[in-house]
Amino acid sequence: MSRIVTLGEPLMRMTPPGFQRVKETKEFQATIGGAELNASVNLANFGHEVTFVSAVPDNDLGENVRKFLRERNVNDQWVKREEGRLGVYFVEEGYGPRSAKVTYDRTYSSFLQVAGQEWKWDAIFESCQLFHVSGITPALSSSLKEFTLQAVREARKRNVLISFDCNYRSKLWSEEEAKLAFEQILPYVDICFAGQKDFTHILNVGPEENFHPSLLKKYFREASQDYGISLFACTNREVIDSQSHQLQGFLFKNDQFIESQKHSIQVLDRIGGGDSFAAGILHGMLEGLDETSILDFGMASSILKHTVKGDHSSFSEDEVFEFMNAHLHDVVR
Repeated sequence: MSRIVTLGEPLMRMTPPGFQRVKETKEFQATIGGAELNASVNLANFGHEVTFVSAVPDNDLGENVRKFLRERNVNDQWVKREEGRLGVYFVEEGYGPRSAKVTYDRTYSSFLQVAGQEWKWDAIFESCQLFHVSGITPALSSSLKEFTLQAVREARKRNVLISFDCNYRSKLWSEEEAKLAFEQILPYVDICFAGQKDFTHILNVGPEENFHPSLLKKYFREASQDYGISLFACTNREVIDSQSHQLQGFLFKNDQFIESQKHSIQVLDRIGGGDSFAAGILHGMLEGLDETSILDFGMASSILKHTVKGDHSSFSEDEVFEFMNAHLHDVVR
C-alpha cells in the first residue's frame, strides 16, 4: 500500500432526523465530514497510510475531529490547533421529488489559518506517493488558493503524484474565480476528477451541451494534451427522485476512454459518493489495476457509499472487490 497526504477542511455535518426541514427541526444529528477528509477515510479503509493536513479549533470540537481521524487510522500529526471555529454545514435530506439542500456555515473557521503557518514540507511528504486535494480548498479564500498552489508545487518538487478533484461549489465562488485558480493548479496535476460541466462551465473548452460520452472523451483528450494530465475520471448522475439514481462512470488513461454500464441505485445518502469514487479510482491506480478494473473499483466504492449514512463509507478493499465482482458488469468501450 501507499503513503498518501491529503489537504482540506474538516466540517461538522448537521442533519435533521426523518427528512425534516432545517428551518423547522428541533434536533440535529452531528457527524464529521468534508470532501478531502472523506477521501482520506476511504483510502485508509483500503489499507493506505493516510496523513491529513488541516487545522481545527483548540477546543473539544477540534478534539472530536482528531479523535474521529485517529479512530479511522488517518494520521492527524499535521492537523494543527488554531484560533477560530469548526466549520459546519447543514443537510436537509431530500425525499421523493424534493431535492436535498445544503447550507454552509464555515466563516472564520480554524482551517482558514493554515495559509499563514509554517509547514515542514519535507516531513509532510516524506516517502509519500500521492497528494490529494480538491477545488473546495482554494475556493474558501484567496490565501487558501495560494496555499493550495504552494502545496501542489511542494509535492511536485518531491516527485509526488498529484490528484485534484475539481469539486466546483457555486456557493463558494464564481465560475470565473474557479477558472483562474484551476488554470494555475492543473499544470501540476497527474490525476484529475472533472465532469463535462467542469469543462464547459469552468474551463470554457466548449459550449454548454447535454451530456454525451463522446463530448466527455473529447474534453478529456484535449485537457490531457494541454495540461499533461495522465488520468481523468468522473461520474454522471441521472436523478429519478431523491432515492433513485442512475450512475455511470468514465475514465481516460493512455488515450483510452472507458465507460461503465449505467447502474440504477437506491440512495440512502448521496453525500460523499464522489469522494468514495475518487478514493476508489486512486486506490486502483496505486495498486496497479488495469484501466477497466480501476473504473469498476471506483464505481463499486461509490455505489456502496450511497447505501450508508454519513459522509464517508466504512467498506474495506475486500468488501469493495466482493461487491464489484458480484454486481458490476463489464465496461462498455
